Amino acid sequence: MIDWDLVIKALGLILPVVAGIYTYVATRRKDVDAAFQANTARIDRLDARVVRIEDTIGAMPGKDDMHGLQLELVKQTGAMNEMRAVMAGNAKIMERLEIIVSRHETHLLEGGRK
Repeated sequence: MIDWDLVIKALGLILPVVAGIYTYVATRRKDVDAAFQANTARIDRLDARVVRIEDTIGAMPGKDDMHGLQLELVKQTGAMNEMRAVMAGNAKIMERLEIIVSRHETHLLEGGRK
C-alpha cells in the first residue's frame, strides 16, 4: 500500500526545489533577454556611427585627388615664377625708358644748348 505521509513529505521537499529551479531559469532568461536588448540597441547605435564615418571619409579627397592638387600647385608656382621674371624684365625696360625720356626732356628744356 502507498504511504501517503511519505509521498506528501517527498512532494513537500521536491516541489519547492522544482519551483526554485524554475524561478532561477525564468528570471535568468529575463536578464539575458534584457542584456541582449541593451546590446542590440548599442550595436545599432554603433552601426549608425560607422555609417556616418564611412560617409564622411567617402566625401574626403583621396590620394589621387591630393596628388592632382599638388601637381596643380607646382604648375601655379611655375607660372608665378614666369610672371615674376616678366615683371622684372618690364621693370628694367621701364628704368631704361625713364632714363631715355628724362634725357629727351632735359634736351628739350635746354633747347639743345650745350
